[in-house]
Amino acid sequence: MIPPTLLLGCAVIFWGWQINLLIIAIPMALILETARWVNWRWDLSDKDFNRITDWSAVILVIVAIYLFDQESLRGLMTLLSWLPIIFFLLLTIQIYSIQNSVKLTSLFYSLRRQEAKGSTVTNTRINLSYPYIMMCLLAASVGRETWFFAGIILLTGWGLWAIRPQRYFSLYWLFLLIIAGTLAYNTQLGLRHLQTEVEMLILDWIEEFFLNSRDPYRQNTAIGDIGRLKQSDKILLRVDTKAPLNLRDASYNLYFGTTWHAKKPVFKNIPPIKDGTVWQFTANPELDNEVTISSYLHKGKGILPVPHGSSQISNLIVPTLKTNPFGAIKIEKGPDLAVYTASFGKDTPLDALPTDSDLQLPDKEKQYLLTLAKQLNFSEQTPNQVLTNLSQFFAQNFSYTLNLTSSGTSPLQYFLEQSRAGHCEYFATATTLLLRAAGIPSRYASGYYVTEYSYLEDTYIVRKRHSHAWTIAYLNGRWQEVDNTPAVWLEIEEEMSSWWQPIYDIWSWIGYEFSYWRWTDDNDDSNDWLLWLILPLILILIWRFYFRERVINVNKQKVMTIVGNDSDFYQIIQRLNKEKYVKQAGENLTDWLTRIQIVDIKSIFKLHQKYRFDPNGLNSEERLQLKKEVEIWLQNH
Repeated sequence: MIPPTLLLGCAVIFWGWQINLLIIAIPMALILETARWVNWRWDLSDKDFNRITDWSAVILVIVAIYLFDQESLRGLMTLLSWLPIIFFLLLTIQIYSIQNSVKLTSLFYSLRRQEAKGSTVTNTRINLSYPYIMMCLLAASVGRETWFFAGIILLTGWGLWAIRPQRYFSLYWLFLLIIAGTLAYNTQLGLRHLQTEVEMLILDWIEEFFLNSRDPYRQNTAIGDIGRLKQSDKILLRVDTKAPLNLRDASYNLYFGTTWHAKKPVFKNIPPIKDGTVWQFTANPELDNEVTISSYLHKGKGILPVPHGSSQISNLIVPTLKTNPFGAIKIEKGPDLAVYTASFGKDTPLDALPTDSDLQLPDKEKQYLLTLAKQLNFSEQTPNQVLTNLSQFFAQNFSYTLNLTSSGTSPLQYFLEQSRAGHCEYFATATTLLLRAAGIPSRYASGYYVTEYSYLEDTYIVRKRHSHAWTIAYLNGRWQEVDNTPAVWLEIEEEMSSWWQPIYDIWSWIGYEFSYWRWTDDNDDSNDWLLWLILPLILILIWRFYFRERVINVNKQKVMTIVGNDSDFYQIIQRLNKEKYVKQAGENLTDWLTRIQIVDIKSIFKLHQKYRFDPNGLNSEERLQLKKEVEIWLQNH
C-alpha cells in the first residue's frame, strides 16, 4: 500500500525535528517524495534487494557496536533515533524500483535459506513505506520535543484517512479519531506514570537483592542519561544530628567513560576497643561532633554512611569492621539494622594522602578541560582563589535540572560547553576534574545529604532521592568538601514526592520501630509500647483457635449428613428400634445386627457399608438397588 502524497516526507521531517536533525531529514524527505514526479525507475531483481537488505543489516550492526562502545547502554537510545538513516537506502531503492515493493524473503535470512533448500516459502511482497513511517515515529519518541503527541496523532490520522471506510460520513470518522486521540493521550499519561513506578520498584528490587550496598570500588553515575531522572521516596537512613550535613559512602579517584572507580582499594580490618563496640580510625580521635545513624543492611552486609572527617564509630556491635583508603566502611556480618554513633572533626583519617591518580585527567576529556581551566585563569590563582572562582563560575552560568538531553559530544563536555544544566553528578564530576586541571588533588564523593526533618519521628530522615555527589579536594594539608551543586536541587527533588508519601512514611516508621526493637540492645524503656502488641496478638490467636474449632465441627456435621441420614438403610434401623431391637451403647452396627439375628438384610447392609466407607461409593444402579431393597424389606416387615 502506497501512503498518501507527502505523508512519508512529513514523517521524516517530523522525526528530524524531534531529534534535532532537520539538516539531514529535509534532504531525505525531498528524495523520497520526488519519486512521485520522476518517470525513470531501476529494474532490480530480488537478489539485488537481498544484497541491499544485507548491507543495511551490516550497517545496523556496525553502528550498534560503535554506539555501545562510545555510550554504553545509552547507545541503544541513540541507535533507535538513527534507524531512519540506517534504513533510508533500502526504502529509497524500493521507491525508485520498478517493483516498488520488496519480497518478504529479502527481509528474513531464514526464509531465504529455506528457499535455497527447495522448500516452499511465501511469495508475498510488501511496500516498506508504511513500516518506515512507523519507524520514524518510533525514532522521534527518543527526542520527545514540544508537540510530539500532536504530531503523532496528526500523522497517524493522515495515514488512516486514506484507507477509511467510504460508507461512513467523514465527520463521524473525524469525531472517532478525536475520541481515540484523547483516550490515547490520557492512556499514555497513565502508562508513563505506571512505567515510572514500575521502574522504581524494579530498581529497588535489584538494589535490594543484588546490589546490597553502594559499591565502594565503582560508582555508576547518571551522566549522559537521557530523559527525566526518577527519584524515590524510600527512606534509607535515620540520622540524629543538630544540623544538616553530608553522609559519605566512599570516594573515587579514577574517571573512565561515564563511571567513577576507586583505583586499587584494599580493605583492612579495624580492631575494636573497650567492650568491642568502639572502632577508632586514628590514635587520638576528635569527639567534639557526633551523629547517631540508623542504616538498613541487606543480610548484614553493606557500607556505612558517615560524615566527612569521621574518626570513630561507637555503639556498634559487629564481629568485624573494614575500611579502605577512600573513606568506605564495610560490614559483612552485622544486623539488618545498624545503629551507630559517628564522631567527626576536621581531620580525615579515613582518607589516604593524595597520589598522582588524584591529579589524572581522562584522555577523552583532557583537552577541553585544560582549555576551560586556562579560560578561567586558574594558573595565576592560589588554590583558595581557584575554589572561590570555580564556585562563582557554576553559580553564575549553570542551573540544576533532572531533564537530561544528549548530543554528539561527551555528556560532560556537553554539560560544560552547551547545556550548562544537570544534576549533582555533573557538578561533582566537573568540579573534581577542573580542580585537577588547576593542579589541586581531588576525588569524587558519593553519599547522601541529610536535610529533611521528620516531626513524626523527631529525627532527620534520608530518602533515596537525597542521594548526592560532591567533591573532596586536598587543601592546606587535609581533605575538604567542595559542593558546587545549586542549592535549589533540594526544592526540585522535593517536588517529585508522591501523593502517598505520608502513608508510606507512617508504614516505614512502624517497620523501623519493629526493626529497632528486634536488632538493638537498648535498655531504654522508650520501646515498651511495643509490649502492648501482645494483647491484640493474644486476642487474634484465641479467635483463630475458636474459629478453627468451629470449622472442624461444621465439617463433621456435614460428613454425618452426607454418609449417615442420606442412606436408606437407616429406615430399617429406625424400624428395628421401634420393635425393641435396641442397639447398646458402644455396640457397632455389625455386632448389633449379628446379635439380633436379622439375616434377611445382609445384602442390604453390604450395600449400605459400601455406600458409607468405599471411596468410590455406589453407582447409580447400586444406589437405586439399595433404595428398592429397603422398600421391599419395609413392606414385608
